[in-house]
Amino acid sequence: MESTDLDQKLPTRIDAFRQLHRHTLDHREQFWATQAKRLHWQTAFSCVLKEDFSKPLVSWFCDGQINAAQNALHRIIEKGKGETPALVFYQKSGHAGTLTFNELKDKVLMLAAAFHRTGLVPGDCIALNLPNCPEFIISALAAAYLGITYLPIGCHLPPSIVADDVIASGAKLVIMANSNAYEEKKDHALKVRALLDDLTILISDEKFEGVQTIEEYMTQADPSGLEPACPRADHPLFAIYENRLADKHVGSVFPTGGFLVQAHASFDDIFNKALVQDKPKMIVNTLDMCKAPTQAYGLWGPLTNGTGIILINEDIRVNTIEKILNEQPNPALLCRPNLISELRGQLGQEQLNTAKRFPVIACCGNALPPRLVKYADGILVNGPERMVNLWVQNKSGTALLNSYPTPELNRPGALGFGALGVEPLIMSDFGEPCKTNISGNLIFARSWPAMPTATKGTTEHFKKTYLSKFPGCFFTYDGVRSDKDGFFWFMGRLDDSIKVKGQSLGASLIEGVLSSHPLVDEAAIISGQGNSGEEIVVFMVPHKTIQDEQKCINQIKDYITDKIGRFAVPEKIIITDKLPKTPTGKLFRSVLRRVAAGEATLD
Repeated sequence: MESTDLDQKLPTRIDAFRQLHRHTLDHREQFWATQAKRLHWQTAFSCVLKEDFSKPLVSWFCDGQINAAQNALHRIIEKGKGETPALVFYQKSGHAGTLTFNELKDKVLMLAAAFHRTGLVPGDCIALNLPNCPEFIISALAAAYLGITYLPIGCHLPPSIVADDVIASGAKLVIMANSNAYEEKKDHALKVRALLDDLTILISDEKFEGVQTIEEYMTQADPSGLEPACPRADHPLFAIYENRLADKHVGSVFPTGGFLVQAHASFDDIFNKALVQDKPKMIVNTLDMCKAPTQAYGLWGPLTNGTGIILINEDIRVNTIEKILNEQPNPALLCRPNLISELRGQLGQEQLNTAKRFPVIACCGNALPPRLVKYADGILVNGPERMVNLWVQNKSGTALLNSYPTPELNRPGALGFGALGVEPLIMSDFGEPCKTNISGNLIFARSWPAMPTATKGTTEHFKKTYLSKFPGCFFTYDGVRSDKDGFFWFMGRLDDSIKVKGQSLGASLIEGVLSSHPLVDEAAIISGQGNSGEEIVVFMVPHKTIQDEQKCINQIKDYITDKIGRFAVPEKIIITDKLPKTPTGKLFRSVLRRVAAGEATLD
């Protein structure tokens, strides 16, 4: 790859970017070796990659040894950034606490010393049932320094599932927050403790009888002389459980070397190298810590690039956003699209009470709809291209598709391009490549460095689910299309099928098509029973008041016919001013089914 300088800015023109992307695929191993060498390796890797999806076997940076915490702290401090902010935490009082890279390193080494003193060794696991807080960052870094795997567990889970996850992982220590961090607030930590017998539990702040705080746990720790572990590249950095099938915890285990290399490179490409100027110095993380995207873009990606992390311990309000923009040096924002919707609801027709804007807002979880991009332009960012889409699954680790904050490499609503060194394909169910603007299965040819392995006892499930339908490729269960310029567009999930007139359709595929129609603000699809079997029923929230409902319905049917086919045209289209949802924003599809059957109304 002599022609590619990885220290230079990314191309800003589509043709030059696509040429670079092709080059990274044609020289894939050399490209990733060059990216890996930007980090500090305790022992150099002997080969870049061994892979065989039929086994399955994927091993990146073979025989190399690398310490993630050293790369996130010591390496950055050696570059002269020891006194720059590494972690800023906005508390409910409005006060912002700050730790520099030097101060964060001191806290990490102190906790690592406490882990070491109590007998934790490389290969052990700890569980982190913590919200978006400094204790999570410090604990994860301390674990990585000693070669200990950490397991993030969501604070939305009840005590019984938290305990099950801890037991399944074999964790030897659990770190929790006070009860206010959890949906089931009352005595959450004590209930978990009761289910885990004598397992050591630490609390991050508020003291409970018989439960040590982290500060108490570190009282006698002495970090002097504490040596970093030398984990192999394939040593587990962290694991995430996604569901539980037949007493088996199904999830992903992320390798230290591969995940660190790709998180570092991806963050740098999106937030640094794509910008000619206005490079962010901090990033506001609003995502849950129990997800892989947060680990990539809210922890390891920024820190290994010397970018500080901003955390917020409250529901995010407009005044908090204004405070951050005024107080922090050029912060970017990492969020889900619904946060933009919430800020729009809070602001109404008003502007932010500050002239400052985010240099980049990166969204993941759902495709960022064009209407939110249009809203954010001028309100939250200066230019629609500064709203970036990240296509990340827990099974991908980092973004494998993304747009960039430059005019030609972004398009409102698009997922973007394949990440450098990663090869996305769109295939029909028969294994044939799809033509331009034809929807198909999103798959990835070959592996990528951050690709996880299966959790214990679920390797066959992993192989059957992700590696079998398209041999030699990874199947994502997402439906996409690509336009003439190479942008990928999300068309819906493919694992929620409705069988109509002999055809299996993904409900989310139709929802994705409907959401792109200018008359539609939101849509939901359910299956109902008609005279000839299963039928499609659409519930639609319009952008504005509809004067002629039948004309609108006819336009929607014609649109579906054009984009998917006549067989996908719904039997019923019900226009409503809102959809029934849970307090967490999930759709009440059971209510919609009752409405479609005439057993309830949408009052």
